[in-house]
Amino acid sequence: MARPFKDASYPGVSSRFKNGKLIYRYRAKGMPEIHLPGKPGDPEFEVVYEKATQGQHKNAVIIDLPGRALPKTFGHAARRLETTMEWLDFDEATQRKNARLIERFLSLKVDPAYPLTWRETPVEHLDADRLRAIIEGIFRTNRTVAKHMLVAIKKLVWVATDIEKWIKPQDDPSLSIRVRVPKSTRNPAWPIATRERFEERHPIGTAARTCYALGFWLGNRRGDIAALAWDDLLTEEIELFDGSLVLIEAFDFRQKKNRNRHGGREMFIPVVDKLAAALDPLDRSKGGTVLKNAYGRSFSEKSLTGMMQHWTRQAGIPAGYTLHGLRRTFGTYLAECNIQARAIMEAMGHSSMTVTDEYVREANKKRIAVDIARAINEREAKRDAMKRRANLRIVR
Repeated sequence: MARPFKDASYPGVSSRFKNGKLIYRYRAKGMPEIHLPGKPGDPEFEVVYEKATQGQHKNAVIIDLPGRALPKTFGHAARRLETTMEWLDFDEATQRKNARLIERFLSLKVDPAYPLTWRETPVEHLDADRLRAIIEGIFRTNRTVAKHMLVAIKKLVWVATDIEKWIKPQDDPSLSIRVRVPKSTRNPAWPIATRERFEERHPIGTAARTCYALGFWLGNRRGDIAALAWDDLLTEEIELFDGSLVLIEAFDFRQKKNRNRHGGREMFIPVVDKLAAALDPLDRSKGGTVLKNAYGRSFSEKSLTGMMQHWTRQAGIPAGYTLHGLRRTFGTYLAECNIQARAIMEAMGHSSMTVTDEYVREANKKRIAVDIARAINEREAKRDAMKRRANLRIVR
């Protein structure tokens, strides 16, 4: 004889003894009785129970409705996320990246032995242990992807906690999980010797040198370098903080990144002497973009990546030094010039101080190392001088 199962978290479940063994079943109105293996808390019990509550028992006919999702599931959270103003505020590249990661998570099976995926699973059924298992599985092969996956899942949980209130904030399974990724070694800053080698191989007036000069002395991304036009170059009289007036040339443009989000950050970058020298022989009469190929046409954003690889190879520079690396070089250069972090952030168009602070820390680390070496040398020089004076007294 069945008896009530007194646990509010498992509605529809009852239990009875059969052949001296306690067994569980699920039954809802209009549905046949479904046997639940194991006991509450067991993985196999939880999976079958979830499927039963969603009508996915063996006699049910499941109809896939594209674009639809079961209430309070991760699939539902994903659909809701795409309508939030926070999601719409992301640029297209960020949306695509997160959408790919979210789709990958939604397609994962909750248990390899069952067809149930996280798309059909209620958000409240994801606990910290299960989430950790998912992230650790990815972490073994690619820790960077694991970090991005965790961020993507956090967005779905955020919908459940802050937007829809399906679960309480303290029940967020991601609170205790952190993925630490070592500092990237990609796109390193160009050392002085590497820059000099490039300059020697590619003289002023060539597309290679123009691209290099724009990338380094403007410190902007490849999309901005490719799109930069002569119309963006203006001459303006500026009153400095000390009250003096100066007439300068400067590029005035909006960054391509986040242009759909908030119009792009507005940039005003004066043309320094070395950049002016690189631009001087170029033909401005035809207008258009500053950087042009041999046919007088603009470079596409993606083509600049391949061209910079070609140009560095021509100069005998090892692989890995990229156009984005020149942007890092500019940030490092400004920090080494003792420019304040806030000013570096404005000059590079960063939206936060995170990357800027890294440039300042690296520059300060070098300064500290030099100060230490100088102090050691001065101390040892004094010690040697004292020894020499002592020896002179002994000889006399």
